[in-house]
Formats: sequence, C-alpha cells, structure tokens
Amino acid sequence: MRIHTYVIAVDAGSAPNYDPPYVTLTVCKPRIRRKATIGDCVLAFAGARVNPSDPHAVVWAGIVSEIIPLAEYWNDPRFRGKKPDRTPLPDNFYRPTRNGLVQVPNPIHGEDSLPRDIGGKNALVFDPVWRFGAYGPRIPAEFGLRMTGGRRGERVSEFLPPESKALQAWLDAQTQGVDQKDTRSRACDLPKRSPSKLRC
Repeated sequence: MRIHTYVIAVDAGSAPNYDPPYVTLTVCKPRIRRKATIGDCVLAFAGARVNPSDPHAVVWAGIVSEIIPLAEYWNDPRFRGKKPDRTPLPDNFYRPTRNGLVQVPNPIHGEDSLPRDIGGKNALVFDPVWRFGAYGPRIPAEFGLRMTGGRRGERVSEFLPPESKALQAWLDAQTQGVDQKDTRSRACDLPKRSPSKLRC
C-alpha cells in the first residue's frame, strides 16, 4: 500500500469534502489526485492553524476506493449534492464544456485556483474513512509517517502488507469524531488575492 501524507492547513469541509454519499478529494492537492491509485491511503496531519499544539495529530485518513475524472464527476448524479447550489461547502464546481473545464461560481475557489484544481485531473472517492478533526490522535513514530524536516507538499511511503494492516488497525482503534474546538470555516486557506474567494 502507498501512503500519501500531507499537512492540512484548514479542515474546512471542502477539501476533503465530507458531504454524503462519500468523502471526496476533488480540489486542492493536485499531485495526490494525479498519482493516487485505488487502494492507496491518504492521511492528513494537522497544520499549525488547525492544531497549534501537535503537528503529528491525524485529522483524517481514507483509502481510495474510486478515481473519477473531473469531467465525469460533474455529471455523476451521486455527487450532485456537492455542487454550489446544494451545499455551502461544495467541491463539485468544475463543469465540462467543449473547450475544457469551466469553474462554476462558488464560495470556495476563485479563477486563480483553476490551474491547480484541474491539474489534479481526478476526484478521489474514499472508503473506508477515518475522521478525527483538529485534535485527532497522534500517530506513533514507529510508522515512520510523521512529517518532520519540512511540512510543505506531500510525501509518499510504501508499506508492505503487515505494515498496512497495522496502520489500518491503529486507525480503527482511535475514537472518531470532530472535536468541538475545531474552527468551522469555508476557507481552504487564507486568500492571497481576492478576499471573496478562498483557497486550500
């Protein structure tokens, strides 16, 4: 199993998107969305604004169960509820046209995010998923997944079957649920240009 780890700046509810029927990662993290394959694990550590006291806290993790090209994601009726007219925290806002994908007006991303979002090419669907929130469990050092010596970008680790089973058993053993201390915001990250649009 491959493990993709990254630091989540804000657990806002859009990337990943927790709206039913599935947890999805459709915007932000383009390298993970391009490279991940079915059966891979994606695991996010808390950024400094999410949990200033523990950089090794796991906010969420999931196993990739389906990979959907962005153009197909827009048209898939299962994900209609993740469009801007259906939820305040959408991730389904790239509509296919003859000339490529067009960004639908949304409260999450502006046009400056389009190259990065569509550069990821795919929407990832996860099952199972473990959601812990900002004050999630600290991952044991023996897994070798802690992001030290730089927390930008993503890391990829290869686990053999016994290691993969041990990681999933550890995730299963942790108490899930979003801590009341979590800051709920539409922002993926602080906007760099327009205050009306928010980024991952």
